[in-house]
Amino acid sequence: MTTKLTFKLSAAAALTLCALALQAEETVQTSEVTVTAGRVEQQLLEVPMAVTVVTNQEIQESSARNVGELLEDIPGVMVNNAGSQGLKRVSIRGEDTFRTLTLIDGQKISEQKSMSGASILIDPSSIERIEVIKGPASVLYGSDALGGVVNIITKKGSKKPFEAEGSVAWNGAGHGWAETISLGGTYKGLNYHLDAGYQSHGNIKTPLGYQKGTDFRQKNASAFLSYDFNEHFTAGLRADTFDSDINSSSWEYEQDPNSEFFVHIPKWKRDKVALFAEGKNLNEYLTRLRWDGYWQKNHKNMRNYVSQPQGPMKVVTDSHADNRIKSYGTSLQADWQLGESNFLITGYEFVQDQLEADTLAKTTMAPMLNTVTNRYVKGKETTNAIFASMETTLPMDFTLNYGVRYTWVDSKLSKAVGVKNGYAGMGRVKYVNAPDDKVGKVGSDKNSRPVFNLSLNWTGMPDTSLRAGWSQGFRVPNLQEKYLINSMGGGTTFGNADLKPEKSNNFEVGARYAGSALEADFALFYNLADDYISSVHISKTEYTYLNADKAKTFGAELSVNFKPTDHFFPYASMTWLRRKTEWGSGVSTYDSGVAGFTARYGVKTEFDVFNGRWNTDTYLRSKTASKSYSPSSNETTRVAGYTTLNFATTYHFGPQKRYMVSAEAINITNQLYSYGDSIYEPGRHFNFKLSAKY
Repeated sequence: MTTKLTFKLSAAAALTLCALALQAEETVQTSEVTVTAGRVEQQLLEVPMAVTVVTNQEIQESSARNVGELLEDIPGVMVNNAGSQGLKRVSIRGEDTFRTLTLIDGQKISEQKSMSGASILIDPSSIERIEVIKGPASVLYGSDALGGVVNIITKKGSKKPFEAEGSVAWNGAGHGWAETISLGGTYKGLNYHLDAGYQSHGNIKTPLGYQKGTDFRQKNASAFLSYDFNEHFTAGLRADTFDSDINSSSWEYEQDPNSEFFVHIPKWKRDKVALFAEGKNLNEYLTRLRWDGYWQKNHKNMRNYVSQPQGPMKVVTDSHADNRIKSYGTSLQADWQLGESNFLITGYEFVQDQLEADTLAKTTMAPMLNTVTNRYVKGKETTNAIFASMETTLPMDFTLNYGVRYTWVDSKLSKAVGVKNGYAGMGRVKYVNAPDDKVGKVGSDKNSRPVFNLSLNWTGMPDTSLRAGWSQGFRVPNLQEKYLINSMGGGTTFGNADLKPEKSNNFEVGARYAGSALEADFALFYNLADDYISSVHISKTEYTYLNADKAKTFGAELSVNFKPTDHFFPYASMTWLRRKTEWGSGVSTYDSGVAGFTARYGVKTEFDVFNGRWNTDTYLRSKTASKSYSPSSNETTRVAGYTTLNFATTYHFGPQKRYMVSAEAINITNQLYSYGDSIYEPGRHFNFKLSAKY
């Protein structure tokens, strides 16, 4: 870390009374759910946003190989696999993955050189719970949160002096194994947690056969340590590492005997060190003051290979990329109790992403073409933000929430150089360190804007809350979208330095009920986005980014859990979604790549058997077809809808239910389906998991 940057981090922490906090560690429980979506601990009924929580128990019982699979049944969430089973990303309410902010303990996973958005580089075994906030959350969480926020809260200690937990799992989708182990505890103010895991999965088997190039491996380790100096002051640190080896493929290319395509990522690694210090109940006004600082490195090696016929000959492009993103962040948050009726959160955040990337591209078409190109880019994006959010208690059980965030973003690509060697053409034109024009263009840009939110929550009936809100979104294009040129899957996408930030206004009404016999959550939303960024054709294999004039998204989300008896629990969760994109040319379409309807519905059971607890879950997943229209090519692509039948069972047994065995039968009818147009999802398969806790 440079002296200049160290000074920035220290000054930000010392001079500002505001910022971002690591989330709480309490175990989430049924109708008394405690969340930190509002940056403070609240009961879910009090939160004026659409929030879904994936609990620690759900994570433990699941056979999910990654976070994307943990989130796939949440209303409003859509999974993208980018041609790989080991690289599932998520989008919220139909928005692009870039518009979903992914946080680990409140801190961003950055991505500046990718066409598919940030990857969620953490293993489920390290996670205490996940909070998914749907709809713009830019006031509290900042840029990129137009669609929503996935906030992953890691494990930190235990209520006992010592606990140990381990598991081993078999996943039939790719005939893969996963092993995890963790240790944690608390003793005289010292809190600690250690965990490690490893997964290895082969190619998936679809109803049409094995899909080559879909295997992956990943390993992870983390350590958390904190100390409670007294009842008012705590400080600590967390260090973690996640490394993966991922293959990605395309079913379409595999069916063409004259073409070949694959992506191999032998290394996609995230290393992070985070520090924090927190004071609580410092005086009658200042209830909490917290500082956080972190360093994070995202390192990706990738090979992209494409072989395609061109007339009687074959063109082969073989690219090797080495991308490094170093992120430095600091924040300070102050929570204030202003009288009996007003609770104020103020904060400051600083994040800087530093990008360096090398690409070696080989292109051949015997005997006319044989070139090797070396490219290098360097840039950074610096974000500063201040925010304030107030909660005011009103008469008649109303609560008013209102806030503002002002964000400054400085984007700069300082270096973009490339040289080409080799020959091309019938005349064998020779290149010797010749300049290459497909690297990107240096440039810089500054953007700033305030965003506001306003919501009203009513809790005048037992176990019930009604909410209505308006929130704004603001997202600055990343370095990839503005300055870089990227070749992937046989196509080339050019950045556009003239892109403007995306802006949005979101309107939402909703209701929650958490009674003894019924739990329900409903949301109706409408989003208006301006200067919406889309990728459009400029030739058969070339694309660029443009600001579409508008995007209108509207829909409804519903989750219902019935409890008619002590043993049988019918449930359903569903999303209805429509999105219309309008370009300045006058072209508009509802074929925006989102499914109109998605749902999960079924029946859970729970019985006491042989001094243990036996649970079952019989359910279906349904999704209607989605279409994507490109105005530049005048083509529409379609992804078919599907319904799958699934069954899961779990048995907890032994002293204090410390042991667990679970089994799943997924896609029992062997349905052929996919999340996108790259690969199909696994056919019928079975998963098993055994875990123990001491």
